[in-house]
Amino acid sequence: MLLQERLYHIMNIIHSKSFVTIKELMDELDVSKSTINRDLIELEKRGMVKRERGGATAVEISKTLSTFNEMPVVDKENLSADAKRIICEKAVENVKDGDCIYIDGGSTPAYLIQGLLRKRVKIVTASTYLLRKIPSSFQEEVYLLGGEFHFGYDMSVGTMACDMLHSFNFDHGFFSTNGINLDTGEVYVFDVKVGAVKLEAMKRCNRNYLLVDDSKFNVKALCTWTELSAFTNVYVNMFSKERKLPDNFIICS
Repeated sequence: MLLQERLYHIMNIIHSKSFVTIKELMDELDVSKSTINRDLIELEKRGMVKRERGGATAVEISKTLSTFNEMPVVDKENLSADAKRIICEKAVENVKDGDCIYIDGGSTPAYLIQGLLRKRVKIVTASTYLLRKIPSSFQEEVYLLGGEFHFGYDMSVGTMACDMLHSFNFDHGFFSTNGINLDTGEVYVFDVKVGAVKLEAMKRCNRNYLLVDDSKFNVKALCTWTELSAFTNVYVNMFSKERKLPDNFIICS
């Protein structure tokens, strides 16, 4: 298990309890005491936990994601990887040869790339993270939007990126999100400028798809940038049987 995956799992465990012991973390993650100690030191440096004798407690921070507490996109690459892969394998079935598509920033849409390598499509994105995932063997056209660069999200944002989108029209748009509210239908993003690019891109697409794994359910972030009902389809890896499945939701398995 990679460092960022361990840190993510440690924080989930700590948040479920008032105090967690080093022994509990060792057993849960199947790693050594020295590894857990190093991970707790790293989390304490980030201001996320307080180390105490024999274990650690969580430091109370805002549960609303913003630029203060959102993880960089590269650190989330392997989180919920199987769910992201399953979602993108299903969503990419919408794309046909000759289509022009917009692919959003974030770690989830990058899993679309493998399925797109077999298709003749034109790709537009604001994400340099996504661009690095496209192999040099891909022979079709790829356009990268410019503008102010957001280092945490690894993408172009702001007025210039939005203005450049006015030059394009897309058959399909694939979007990520920081969280969704299943009760109100709100779709969240942690930064206003990132949300503005997402919304402008949606306006240029004939069909829009939201790619969201269950770790994003009922996670709140700073900005509401659209509604779940605005998407042609919302692709998820699972959904509670106790809830009515919205008409535009597709469960991928």
